[in-house]
Amino acid sequence: MKKRIVAIITLLMMSMFFLVACNEAGEASSNEELTKVVVAELRSEFWMPAYLAETLGYYEEEGLEVEFVTTKDGPVAFQAMHAGSSDFTMLSTEPVFRAQTTAGLESKIILSTLTNKPYMLIGAPEITDISQLKGETIFAGMPGSAPHSFAIAILEKNGMKESDVQWAQMEYGASLGALENGHIAASYLRSTAKNEAAEIGANILVDVSDANQHQEIYGTSRYESSIITATKEFVEENPETVQQFTNAIVRAMIWMDENSDADVAAKATPLFGGRAVTAEQISYLRPSVSKDGFITEEGHETIVEFCLEEGIINRYIPYDEVYDMSFIEKALEKYNK
Repeated sequence: MKKRIVAIITLLMMSMFFLVACNEAGEASSNEELTKVVVAELRSEFWMPAYLAETLGYYEEEGLEVEFVTTKDGPVAFQAMHAGSSDFTMLSTEPVFRAQTTAGLESKIILSTLTNKPYMLIGAPEITDISQLKGETIFAGMPGSAPHSFAIAILEKNGMKESDVQWAQMEYGASLGALENGHIAASYLRSTAKNEAAEIGANILVDVSDANQHQEIYGTSRYESSIITATKEFVEENPETVQQFTNAIVRAMIWMDENSDADVAAKATPLFGGRAVTAEQISYLRPSVSKDGFITEEGHETIVEFCLEEGIINRYIPYDEVYDMSFIEKALEKYNK
């Protein structure tokens, strides 16, 4: 009898061990199935679908484990990617074009999250006109960034040169405080921060989220430059990973289009490090959000023309040289039904 009891206990213990071992093996197998990718980015509402894809669980469902690494500015994130620190970068087109033509850094842009530029240039309470900025200090990101090019274009359209102002260097999040405290006279600001500008009494000097002002600065209403890119080598060597990444973002675009501003804000906020994303900000942003991620040849021509005019690039860039829309096309075929 005792031998039978011992045998039963031994059998139960072996069964439990087997189940635990299988469970651990299953978890390890599950983790091994996820491909880890690193995304260098700026943490801005402009790439909202990419963040929603994380909080909605779409990356994991597509087989990816995504790590976001926040950097100071777009060119910094882009250089880090080409140095091997990340797989994808979320930034504006201008630094990608500059590097393509002047440094030989070959990239492939796989999608855009916006269809235009929701940028503003705001002035201190006493600054009501662009002409008043001559000789003053302004902030617009680091040289080579899209906000910097935006500010230079505004100065030039108002008869000034880049050298007619002083350029402050600071974190984007510090610019409103610097403006309020009188350390700078004007600053670049995302259009989703209109309320923040109003709270410090700032004047909106230019707001290209307004279609007419966008047309005046860029020559068109279409400017798909809030993009996600990877090195040409990474795209060619890892097409499955690029497709999984694109699939997740397209699914998030579809979800965003089908859900309220409040729902989008609630889903996005956890990834913004204590800065609550509001429904009002999503409302400001929504007219600019791409519903399919596709970059048109019309939009490309507009960006190239702007970059040539501003001296950002030194030659024409053909569409097929920098874009690969095949991943977007496959994702839309699969999910946008």
